[in-house]
Parts: sequence; C-alpha cells; structure tokens
Amino acid sequence: MSSDDESEGSEDARMKQLLSSWDDDNGSGDDSSSESEEEEEEEEEKKVGATKFDLGLQDNVLDHIVLAAPDFQDAMKEFENMTGIKPSVVGSLRGLGTKSARVGLDNNAYIELIAPDPKNSGPIGAALASQLEEGQLMPWHYAIRSSEVEAMKDDYVPNELGWQPDHISMFGASPDGTPKKWEMLYMYGHKIGGVVPFYIDWGHCDHPSATIPEVGALKSLVVRAPGGHKVHDLLSSVEGVTVEEGEPMLEFSFGSPEGTITFSADNPHGIKFPGFEEGDTGASGAPDKPEMIPTGGGGDKSDDDSDVQISDSDSD
Repeated sequence: MSSDDESEGSEDARMKQLLSSWDDDNGSGDDSSSESEEEEEEEEEKKVGATKFDLGLQDNVLDHIVLAAPDFQDAMKEFENMTGIKPSVVGSLRGLGTKSARVGLDNNAYIELIAPDPKNSGPIGAALASQLEEGQLMPWHYAIRSSEVEAMKDDYVPNELGWQPDHISMFGASPDGTPKKWEMLYMYGHKIGGVVPFYIDWGHCDHPSATIPEVGALKSLVVRAPGGHKVHDLLSSVEGVTVEEGEPMLEFSFGSPEGTITFSADNPHGIKFPGFEEGDTGASGAPDKPEMIPTGGGGDKSDDDSDVQISDSDSD
C-alpha cells in the first residue's frame, strides 16, 4: 500500500470515529413515531443513491437553486400547495440552526428549501429569521456543478475575477458509515450577493437528485446584474442560464402538477459563511449576516439531524 493510500485510509478511519461520536443536539428525542412516519422511513431505506459518475453529470451546469424562508413548516406547506409536490426533508445542520428539504427538477438539478430549524437554535437560522419577512419564500442563491473547485479557488477567482474565494469542505457519512466529502466554493467581493453563484463538487458522494421526488422541468433561470459586472463573463458558458443587464435579480420558473411556478427576488442576499461580513449583499450595500445552507452528501433523510461537519479549507 502506498503512503497516499495509507493516508487516505487513516483519514477515513478518523472521520468514521468523529461521526460516530457526534452528539445529537436533540438528545434522545421522541421515540413515539407514528406508523406513517415509520413507513416513510422504510421507503427511504429502499432508495438507491447514485454518484455524479453513475449519473453522468456534466460540469458547468445548474446543480440546485436555494429557496429561503423564515419558517420551515410554512415553507413546506406553501411549496406543496403551490406545486402539488411535497419536498423531501433532509434534516438539520446542527449548531447552525438551519433545516432543509429538497425536490427535484429535470436534468438532475433540484430545489433546496432552507429555513431556521425550530428545534436547534443557531446563528445561521437566526440570521434567516431576521432577514426574511413572515410568509416569504424566495430565491436566495444557486449552485453550479464543477470539478475544478480547487483550481478556481487558487487562480481564476482571485486572479481573473479579483474576488475572495472561500473553499469549504463538507463531511458526512453514508448509511454504512463510510465517510463522504464534497467541496463548495463561495466568492465574496462582488457586491451583488446571491446573483453570483457558488460552485459545488460532489466528489464520490451520492447526488441528491437520485433520491428525491421530482416536481417538474426547469423552464428558465434568469440572472440580472449591472452591465459590465464580471458575473456576465462568469456565466457566459453556463448552459441554461439567461443573463440580463440591470439591477440585481434572481428568478426561475419550473413546471409542476399545478402548472408553471415562478419565484423571483430583487437583491437576493445569497449564502454567506461566518467570517465574511463586508456587506457583500445586493445593490444596497447593507451589512450582511452569515448564512449557511445544509448540502448533505447522501440521499434523502428523515427529520433527524444530518451528520455533517464543515472544514474551511482556504488554507489548504
């Protein structure tokens, strides 16, 4: 066995140990699950995951769109009432106070709903609650798939775009305990928040699109940014994204059993990890509070907390 294989093996073992010792913030919880909930969990176990390699996923295309709301249950009900499809609950990202659910689009893209977690308080959930008004469900950000996250972080983002990269490694575990790792790249300094995408590389993790219900086909994704902004060049080669000139705006439309649904937002805040508070949000320049989206690497989960850990790998 080579030194690289030994290092990778020891890292896997370390991650398994860390994940097995991760405490549940909810304690023992309520064991009196209803029969319907038990049946749903059994159905979830039957789902088979698939990696980006299994699915033949391409780079430089939309991976997912983030919808944000101040109340998770209200957002779930509103989305189901609007579309006729119930999103699949992913769970909570513990310590940060967020909860999420997903529903698929065509071409292995999906929508992710995020909101404060009522059972697990945290700074991110508190930020979402303060930034969104009651009843809102609005586009917040969007992710582009890329296998070049490392190269973009080291060269393209700082040297070509002149923005600050924030490279985040996420760690989770598959049902058999095998560690999973995926990468995300956020960019700051562009001053237009969620109009600029973040990038995600799922690595060898199962892609969420394989295990979630599909609502319908994406009909349009429109990104609007001031003329001359570098996001126009950034998105010029991304398939399926229409880029317009004007005040910052994010809008998308998709089909559903209830017809075409459109969500739109001016000056979307976008996801911002703790440590970046330079007021990089929309055209107003108002100070932003840190936010995070739970992007678990496995298939669908129940309402229990997701085993996810985060590593800021900018210094790698």
